[in-house]
Amino acid sequence: MISVIIPIYNAAPYLPEMLQSLLEQTERDLEILLINDGSTDSSADICKAAAQEDVRIRYVFQQNAGVSAARNHALTLAKGEYIAFLDADDRIDPNYFEQLFLACRGVDISVCDISVETRDGKQQAVFSAGNQSFSAPDAMNLLLTRKGINSGPCGKLFRRETIADLKFPPLKAYEDILFVRDAFARAENVTSTSKTAYHYYQNAGSAMAQQKKAPSQDIIFATADLLEYIVQHTELNPMCFYITMSHLYQYVLGLDRNDLLGQQFRHEVRRLYRKHWTDIAFCKAFPWKEKILYLLFTFGLR
Repeated sequence: MISVIIPIYNAAPYLPEMLQSLLEQTERDLEILLINDGSTDSSADICKAAAQEDVRIRYVFQQNAGVSAARNHALTLAKGEYIAFLDADDRIDPNYFEQLFLACRGVDISVCDISVETRDGKQQAVFSAGNQSFSAPDAMNLLLTRKGINSGPCGKLFRRETIADLKFPPLKAYEDILFVRDAFARAENVTSTSKTAYHYYQNAGSAMAQQKKAPSQDIIFATADLLEYIVQHTELNPMCFYITMSHLYQYVLGLDRNDLLGQQFRHEVRRLYRKHWTDIAFCKAFPWKEKILYLLFTFGLR
């Protein structure tokens, strides 16, 4: 059985589409855990109605504590041999669980294509690793370079034993990549399939959209964690370090220099970069022009 975990917070406009895509699944052996994280809209009514119509659906309410707490709560309730995570405002293909389950036989984690789309149907990007098997280091390289394998928990099926005792950290951002990183670190092998897809919708009011406008210090904390892991694992591709550094700098570029919170964020990023300035200087993946730019920023010259 596959335990499907869906954290929900004020997702009423989009939740029916996700629930409908679950009802259309060709794989029927599912346990669907709807975790209402203190929603104030009609999400609860939608979930309760769905639970009455399908015995596989279990509705759980908790006081608002964030997406990590909702997922962690569900992990304590899940009974399946496999674990999957979905977001309430996205959609999956009808053969999603069937193909991920087939790909996960004999391995620890399977991944599928992720299509990043707007609500009007325009495709913005695609994450695809094709149809193949990976060693643990190769899979980690794809994850941390964010090429082929998306950094979030969606679009993946985890063998329960592989993620036993793992928890999502209590962060407002980047909690997902830390969990997935730890899961991949435990995995011996990973497979990918392009025979199905997860449809990730970009919404203007989403948590990710808000983070771009006013990034949380949690992003810096999580990036520091990732960088420590990458530096310690010298077998990883240098691109892992470069991409992780670059993602953090993208938040810096969008900040208002006159905003106090923006200034604090820039200051903390500089502190982190100073800690790794020699790693930046000697990283083979950094283009030399960017290396100069990053070092100038690191020491307050830009």
